[in-house]
This record gives sequence, C-alpha cells and structure tokens, in this order.
Amino acid sequence: MNSALAQWEEKESSTPDEEWAALQQVVYNTANTYLGKPNRKHQDWFDPNDQELQILMSRRDQAHQRVLQTRSTRSTTAANKDASRLLHKRTVLTSDWWERKAVSYRELLTETT
Repeated sequence: MNSALAQWEEKESSTPDEEWAALQQVVYNTANTYLGKPNRKHQDWFDPNDQELQILMSRRDQAHQRVLQTRSTRSTTAANKDASRLLHKRTVLTSDWWERKAVSYRELLTETT
C-alpha cells in the first residue's frame, strides 16, 4: 500500500474530485490485492452447504427465469412469488433460530459467571 500511495502522491491531479477518485482506486486495488474480491454483495447470510436452502434458491431462480423468458402470465408470476416467499420464510426461520441460540448462550454465560 505504501508504494501505491507513493505513486498516487506523485501524480498531480488538478481537481479534488480527480484526487479523490485516484485515492479511491488506490485503496480499492490494494484491498483487492490483499483481501481478494468479495464473494457476496448482499447482506443475506446462509450456510452454503445447506441442501434445503440451495434447492429453494434454485427453485426461486428457475421461477424468476420463467417469468423473464416468457410472457408474464398469472401462473408464472404466482409461482415466482411463491418461490420467493418460501425462500424468505426459510431464511427468516433460520435467522430467528440463530438469534434464539445466541440468546441462550448469552444467558448461560451470565449464569456461570
């Protein structure tokens, strides 16, 4: 990063916007070099090895592709909404379970200390 910053400082940009863009690029390239690209770009988290979740996600994706590829009919739109709702419900259940588990562990820790 030091060498990248040294190169950035050597460049004389005329406007603050150009300097800011150059600094952003240096920071992004350095982070990309050392950390790699992020695997996901959304806030949802799930276990990638969970087969049931993978099946629900593939069903949702297939239903969405049918909506995009064909003329949007009531049945394809309804199937897409149902698949999305089912996946969302499963994700909420998993998230709630993890929250309850964390609370129970926290309570156990406070009882033992």
